[in-house]
Amino acid sequence: MVNKRIYQVILLLLLFLICITFYQIYFSEKKKNTQEKISTIKIENNSQVEDSNEMMSNVIQNLRYVSKDLLGNTYVVTAKSAKIQKDKENEVKLNEVNAKIIKQDNTTIFIYSKTADYNKINHNTVFKQKVHIEYEEQTIDANIVNLNFSNNFIEILENVYYINEDTKIYADKAELNLLSNELKISMINTKDKVQINGKY
Repeated sequence: MVNKRIYQVILLLLLFLICITFYQIYFSEKKKNTQEKISTIKIENNSQVEDSNEMMSNVIQNLRYVSKDLLGNTYVVTAKSAKIQKDKENEVKLNEVNAKIIKQDNTTIFIYSKTADYNKINHNTVFKQKVHIEYEEQTIDANIVNLNFSNNFIEILENVYYINEDTKIYADKAELNLLSNELKISMINTKDKVQINGKY
């Protein structure tokens, strides 16, 4: 009788030990994996928040730059938003850009574009995407406009479409000297011809 009782107690203890071991091996491992997943998700979320904060800190809304050269010309650039380049602190990516060059003789050149790269040191600007220029009775549309403010020179490139009261001109390239107001229109390949439609 006593032997039977001892066997029952030993069997119960053995069963209890097997249950504890099974729980430790199976459920504890599963819990650990779940905790690791949760901590990984938290780390990923934190890095996403940091990236988002970093992006937000680099983006400026409703930006405006004003500069004046030695000849008395004033250059004003405004943008709906701007992003400062992380590796190039002096270069700013502008979006929805409006610019104007108010010349010493009070004539004004207006430039509009979807995007632009602006240099904060020398104020040189590369306008891109649907660039439109208005100057007195003339308009010019193009893909790219390089404004070299330090040299008082504008280079207009790719799909150049010039219009004034009497003339329409299609070309690859136009150059505007801000000092002499001289406009030169040409083709990149000298064998190609500038297309001119106008009243003569």
